Parts: sequence; structure tokens; C-alpha cells
Amino acid sequence: MRIWARDRNMWVRRAAAVALIPSVRQGLARDLAYEIAQRLHADEEDLIQKAVGWLLPEARKIDRPRLECYLRAQGAAIPRTTVRYAIERFPERKRRELLEVTRPFHKRQDQGGR
Repeated sequence: MRIWARDRNMWVRRAAAVALIPSVRQGLARDLAYEIAQRLHADEEDLIQKAVGWLLPEARKIDRPRLECYLRAQGAAIPRTTVRYAIERFPERKRRELLEVTRPFHKRQDQGGR
């Protein structure tokens, strides 16, 4: 998966995230899932951002606090598409909070630090 995540072909990079979903559902490969997600955050392809957004909620099912911590730590580096997919099953209040803390820093500054 590490090699796939660096491939020139967008579909291979996307497969690096999607192929991990069954393992993560079984409680396996969680560290690898976060590593691949982090590597793919910079990818400009929308379909890859969505694939990472599908992968992260599976990790949440196993360890919700870890996903929250990851989202807070990576915050502004995570594409909005990925964030929205990753948090869609969180309670409404938690979703709003995570959307705010993951907003890119420059946008928070523009809104008076919110």
C-alpha cells in the first residue's frame, strides 16, 4: 500500500486507501491506514480525497478518540472533502466542532480567529 500510495496512476493511489477498508473493519492495519491517509492528503484528485474519507470512518468505528485526535492534529492539511466524509457519522455537535478545528488556519484568521 505504501508503494501504491506513491504511484503515478491516480487509480492505483486511490486503491491504496480503498483496499485497506476491509482490513480496518476487522481491526487490522489501523496504523497503516492513518499513514496512507496522511500521505494522500496532499493529492489533488477529488476521487482520492473521497477514498481517504471512506477509509477514516472505518478507523473511527474501531477507535473514535484516535480519529478525533488525528483530525485535530492534521487539521488544516486535510482536504475538506476528506474531512466531511470522515465525520459524517459523528453527532451533529461534534461534526460542527471538528469542521471548525480542521478549517485551514488562514480561513480562521479571516474570520477573526474563529
